[in-house]
Amino acid sequence: MKKLFLLLATILLAAINLKAQIPSANCTSDTIVKQGNSFVMSVKINKCDLACYAQFQQLLPEGFAATEISGESDNANFYFENNKVFYQWYKLPIERSTVTLKYNITVSQGVKPGKYQIPGYFSYQVKNRLGQINTPIVVTVK
Repeated sequence: MKKLFLLLATILLAAINLKAQIPSANCTSDTIVKQGNSFVMSVKINKCDLACYAQFQQLLPEGFAATEISGESDNANFYFENNKVFYQWYKLPIERSTVTLKYNITVSQGVKPGKYQIPGYFSYQVKNRLGQINTPIVVTVK
């Protein structure tokens, strides 16, 4: 009975440890913005022990534009073109388990008021396998 208990406890601890090693990502920002104003988008990625090729992408609606905030890219290359925010790491930083990105998003005067879905995702490649985490967010323009 004691051996069975130890075996079950070991399996449970291994499962908890395995679950803790799954990467996660989420976006946060002001959820309400006025036309002609800008806001900061923050992306927090819990990369666990990943040290591989990775990228973050976000597709902005028409009339939204992104600019990099200097020093807030966690060693990623930043691009913005065709309404797409793009960060790329050839190798994720290994010093810590979390990386954070921050960039400005400007909403032009011509954007109609309403709710805008902003899809995004963090993807990574480990041993020729791809992983992807969706990071959607909704922003309301007043």
